[in-house]
Amino acid sequence: MLNSPVSLSRSARMLLAALSVAVVSGCATNYPSGSSSDQPRYVLNNDAAKPIQDESLNGFLAQAPAGGILNLVRSPWGDNVEVVADEPYLAASGRACRRLSIIDASGASRRGLACETSNGWVDQRVITQSLEGRN
Repeated sequence: MLNSPVSLSRSARMLLAALSVAVVSGCATNYPSGSSSDQPRYVLNNDAAKPIQDESLNGFLAQAPAGGILNLVRSPWGDNVEVVADEPYLAASGRACRRLSIIDASGASRRGLACETSNGWVDQRVITQSLEGRN
């Protein structure tokens, strides 16, 4: 009787033991650490966004509470706009960012995004937008 329950059970245990050894030895393997030229390069290191040059706008973005409003004669989003700031959040990039509502003189509103960098706040392109409020 080659296929008795005892021999099948023993074969299954031996196979399980062999697989366990293979998995454990694979986890313990030392992989080469690579050279310093293999360091990850993030898009943010080559970020082409230009710092916002308006000191009052930079101060507003850094300190305004959620819902804070600033009227600007000139801005990165056009002339004579009202900027309403959402609360700051930590983006996946590691930077502090704020979603903005930009309202022009005609009352039309659009979304904006500003993020803080070591060179000050920058106007970022909005690439995602919530579907909230849309029908």
